Amino acid sequence: MKFLLAVYFFRIYSQKKTGVPLILGTGFSFFGLSQIPILSSRYFDDPTTNMYFGLLGAFLAALSLALLYYGTSLLYFKADSFMRKRFSTLLFVIMLAVILCFPFTLPTEAVLKNVFMVVATGFIFPILTLVAVIFFYIWVRLEPENPRKTSVFLVAAAWLTYSAANGIGSFYFGTAFDWIFYTLCIVAFLVLLYGMTLGKATGH
Repeated sequence: MKFLLAVYFFRIYSQKKTGVPLILGTGFSFFGLSQIPILSSRYFDDPTTNMYFGLLGAFLAALSLALLYYGTSLLYFKADSFMRKRFSTLLFVIMLAVILCFPFTLPTEAVLKNVFMVVATGFIFPILTLVAVIFFYIWVRLEPENPRKTSVFLVAAAWLTYSAANGIGSFYFGTAFDWIFYTLCIVAFLVLLYGMTLGKATGH
């Protein structure tokens, strides 16, 4: 679904040549790609290989989250606001610094598991919660008769659900309850797919 959203925004960019679709499309692309190294690590028993897979996945996730936040911030904050490009850059630098600490502070065999926890609870949860809050503010500002109002609310709720499912669900990974959080993530992205494409929540 992440790649579907990427294709949608790239198609919009090819038609209108505006910045927001390009940034969001790139963000969703990297978000989808970030899961491939983690899935690939399941086929290798070498801790060093798995560590590199984990670090690559974390880097792609950090890049995608910074872009998704930046693209969303362009919809709400003024052009000269610190909360746009500068804050997005700051978020990425902080996440990159955290990622680079893993190989130096943890045993090789522990990196993959801890990367997964930190990305889910420390990166995805707070940043996508912030994205959800921005969409909620956009929803509040829209006039009641605006046709985008419902879809903006759905997108805000979907981002909030997805971020919470990651933040809480990472503690239940591998348990009998993890299917609940996987289901919530799938439902959230289905709602997001509807709100972004058919609902035109971003105005594109």
